[in-house]
Amino acid sequence: MFKSIGLQVLKNSRIKNGTIYGIGQIVNLISPLVVMPYLVAICEKEGLGKIGVGFSFALIFNVLVDYGSYINGTKAIAITRNNLEVINQKIVSIYVMKFFLLVILLFAAFFLIWFVPFFNQEQVVFFFSLSYVLGQVINPTWVFQGLENYKWISFINIVSKLIYVVGVFTFINTKDDYKYVNAYLGLGLIVSSSIGLLYLIKKYNLRFYSTVCKDALVLLRQEFSLTVSQLFLSFYQYLPIMIISYLGGNVMAGQYRIIDQIVMIFRTYLQMFFNFIYADVCLQIHKNLKHGITHWLRYYGLNYAVVVLLVIVAFVCTKPILLFFNIGSDELVQMNVFFKTGLIIPLFMAVSIALKQLLFALDKNKEYINITIGSSVFSMLVFFIFIKNVGLQGAFLATIFIEIVVIVLYCIVLKPLIRLKK
Repeated sequence: MFKSIGLQVLKNSRIKNGTIYGIGQIVNLISPLVVMPYLVAICEKEGLGKIGVGFSFALIFNVLVDYGSYINGTKAIAITRNNLEVINQKIVSIYVMKFFLLVILLFAAFFLIWFVPFFNQEQVVFFFSLSYVLGQVINPTWVFQGLENYKWISFINIVSKLIYVVGVFTFINTKDDYKYVNAYLGLGLIVSSSIGLLYLIKKYNLRFYSTVCKDALVLLRQEFSLTVSQLFLSFYQYLPIMIISYLGGNVMAGQYRIIDQIVMIFRTYLQMFFNFIYADVCLQIHKNLKHGITHWLRYYGLNYAVVVLLVIVAFVCTKPILLFFNIGSDELVQMNVFFKTGLIIPLFMAVSIALKQLLFALDKNKEYINITIGSSVFSMLVFFIFIKNVGLQGAFLATIFIEIVVIVLYCIVLKPLIRLKK
């Protein structure tokens, strides 16, 4: 009996894909935990803070080069996955758009690094961090998500993180080597993404076609509003460490980076879950609204239970977790308070990300854009005030406050649709 059950589980494509995808994402989650204690020991918290600022700099630019590909691009491929001609044109036009954006953004990045004192002081860190942006331009994960090809997504994640981990442990040996850490992160993504892209080129015979530049310009216009909203969202997610570095120095930024890295594990997990079911949720809602929403509720109900359990475990194990990151006994009590405050964030984040997916699946992009831009602008003011007056803990309190505001706004938009479901 157990043998037959096991065979049925293996034959279930959703479980099989989830297992394959999960393996790749586990590597994604674990790799920062493996290198961070080492980086704290070698580069100290000041160096870690500078690494974190450079990484956030790259992540903001990543949002711009993605330009809606992970949302509307993935959705379009999921819905038209059986039409090879449409898939071919969509992939090629989006990549042309991405490389066009890369040229513009590199000029903007060089301007910031050379002429803005905050960036110029650590220009080597920021220049090497741009390698991660190049890797994200090449990264074809958005295509594989639409095709629900989780083997290749896992391959890209595993290879990129292995290169990163090996690079850090091999070449980061002195305090001043913090400058090169993000270069190995970028190198790993460039290598693994290039292999994945070459596979797509061969499999789908991807070629430039006569109207590709025109189609790329059309995409630039169509996705502009969504990308602006995602840019503001990235400010909300990634600017706090820069504000902390500016107001409190790189040591405080390093303390924030340690706790934020743990919170980021939850964010990465939630984004992984979002990406894994996004294509399926879009397809189910496209077929039948009521059934699709029920499908979505079932997914996220189970997911929220998992998040709550993980938060409880982390809350109970606060001290050993902080000691793992080489937190000294002299700051353990203070960091313990910060960490427990930060652990509240995933409980609200899990809800906001779930509601965000429903907005996208229901083509409520305009409402999402308005909420994101408004809440992100408001968040910058909240972060500055909280950090200025409360210190490091203010950054986590501000995040909790903004997540609650966003959830309320999402619910107001979705309320008529929930009534329709009933």
